[in-house]
Amino acid sequence: MDALTLELLNGLSLFAILAIVALGLGIVFGLMGIINLAHGEFVMIGAYVSYVVHANDLNHWVSVPVAAAVLFVLGAVIELVLIRRIHRQPEITILATFGLSVCLRQAAELVFTKDFRSVPNPVPGATRAFGVLFPTYRYLLVGISVVVVVATLLAFTKSRFGLTVRAIVADRDLAEASGIRTGIANFCAFGIGAATAGIAGALVAPLGAIEPQAGLPYLPGAFLVVIVGGFNKLWGVVAGALTVAAVQIGVIHFYDAVWAQIASLGLAVLVLQFRRLSVESAST
Repeated sequence: MDALTLELLNGLSLFAILAIVALGLGIVFGLMGIINLAHGEFVMIGAYVSYVVHANDLNHWVSVPVAAAVLFVLGAVIELVLIRRIHRQPEITILATFGLSVCLRQAAELVFTKDFRSVPNPVPGATRAFGVLFPTYRYLLVGISVVVVVATLLAFTKSRFGLTVRAIVADRDLAEASGIRTGIANFCAFGIGAATAGIAGALVAPLGAIEPQAGLPYLPGAFLVVIVGGFNKLWGVVAGALTVAAVQIGVIHFYDAVWAQIASLGLAVLVLQFRRLSVESAST
């Protein structure tokens, strides 16, 4: 029973990480239709922000809002300088964001070298709950991730900005004809998407090594979450993260991590196939 409880807690931790990383990806894709292949590098930069904060003898928790601010500015600048010029050309956007991901990794390598960096756990030790010991920091990670995800979702569903975003998602041409300034919405959305990735990077920094390639493992999982949860509904990101985390933890319990990734990919393929069949049946 203790082993099962521990696996459920590990699944909860995985869910929190997947949700907060995929949230930014879902925002950018849902509003702008952009497949951002540099999203993992935003997570990596957030982790490096945490490292720099620690290197300057500041509290680790300072790195979370700092990473959000740094990545918002970086994302907004990228949207203004690069994405705005090409976002209506999907193939070019994919190539551009792939090139951007390479550039960001190389820039991190130039600044920090290839050496592994680390951030000490700000809350070492474990807490006994549900009959098992589980790292205290992971409980905090789950709590902070839930707060960030819920706050972001409420901002996009309850605020005036959220109403504008939903109008653009529903019909961009009609929104522009109605006088909605879609450029400003894109600017803010790309910045917010990058900011959530930065927060994720700062939160996961104490859990592993920080190096220029550190963001790459997060991108496939984030895309799977967005695919499973749905392309145009941010609340679907939460459902997608929960589903993918449950599948991966369940498969790891019976097999191993490799089969867990295969199972997640198979799930995404099945979801896409089901949606295609649904569209075809609705049109007939």
